Amino acid sequence: MTSLKIKFRKSTIKNKEGVLYLQLIHKRKAKLITTCFRLFPEEWNDRLSTVTDSPDKERNLYLQNVKEGLKEEIQKIFDLVFILEKQGDYTIKELGEYYTSNSFNGYLFPFVKYQIKKLKTENRTKTASIYETALRSFSKFRLGEDIRIDKIDGALMQRYENYLKNNNVCNNSISCYMRALRAIYNQAVQKGLCISKNPFRNVYTGVDKTSKRAVNEDIITSLRQFDLTEHSNLEFARDLFLFSFYTRGMSFVDMANLRQCNLKNGYISYFRSKTKQYLRIKIEKCIQNIIEKYKSLSIEDYILPIYSIQNRDYNSHLRTYNKRLKRLSEMLRLEKPLSSYVSRHSWATIAFHKGISIQVISEGMGHENEKTTKIYLASINQSVIDEANSQIIAF
Repeated sequence: MTSLKIKFRKSTIKNKEGVLYLQLIHKRKAKLITTCFRLFPEEWNDRLSTVTDSPDKERNLYLQNVKEGLKEEIQKIFDLVFILEKQGDYTIKELGEYYTSNSFNGYLFPFVKYQIKKLKTENRTKTASIYETALRSFSKFRLGEDIRIDKIDGALMQRYENYLKNNNVCNNSISCYMRALRAIYNQAVQKGLCISKNPFRNVYTGVDKTSKRAVNEDIITSLRQFDLTEHSNLEFARDLFLFSFYTRGMSFVDMANLRQCNLKNGYISYFRSKTKQYLRIKIEKCIQNIIEKYKSLSIEDYILPIYSIQNRDYNSHLRTYNKRLKRLSEMLRLEKPLSSYVSRHSWATIAFHKGISIQVISEGMGHENEKTTKIYLASINQSVIDEANSQIIAF
């Protein structure tokens, strides 16, 4: 059971208004929440915990607004307590965070922002980025007007889908936005903010076949031999691309977060950000050369100089990386531009063309569907994966 008391704190400055704050107590632990309401000492009755009236008409109008505002805030807290109690156990810290973040007020936008913040604290930056993009798109569709989560229905989502199509958004992007919003909606249902109306039943949430992202060995070789001594930024982008290829398609976020502790006994050992799967990659000579090349430029104990002291925003560095890869593609006159995903697709495609089994490829890349693969395929010996990687990058 959670109890609530309204408290008044006088200002330390003479003739200045004090502040009202809420004291929440749950399981013998207290949480103080400062409100936006300001009063003079004579306008607060401490014994009754209530705002007193003023003989001044204008001031009294303000005090009536404070009374109404306090009533709304108290009701909001008790509504939140009701929701949390339906879920089961909760802490006073969680109650305070939910209240101050305004994420449980029944509206979509603050709830999405709370989920994004939570994902970032869990280092799930990719999912957080997808949620941010989906929120921007849906907010633009709504002309910035928020909506109660329990008002979201199939008709609204179909209008949103038509809006995206009319703005020439491709099917895969539409599906990405819809799946993100569906995941957020389902989380709101689980937290008791609404009853599911299955609003995404008739909108597109599938995946269209995309054009091949992989490049062949000739392009990898051309890229490796390309003289970029006068273009240090492009040279670094090229080396990151090759590093990703050499390391079985390591993702950009995983390259950015590699530290010295990930180098152990001739291997790069790390947990893949996307799937949390543990991977070990033998450090071949070409991998070691890139590590040594940029060793002096990296901050702290990072292996590659992707982050700077001023900027550790993974997404901004990824955007820069892809822009430079696009410029490299133009210089090499490639039909389709390189991107952060191309190295990963290329490793898999070249491996397949070399006759390496899908089982080894799946193990080597740490695919998300690895659990499905392992249902009917035995685990691969590490030396087999090492040998496969040596074959692929030997050319």
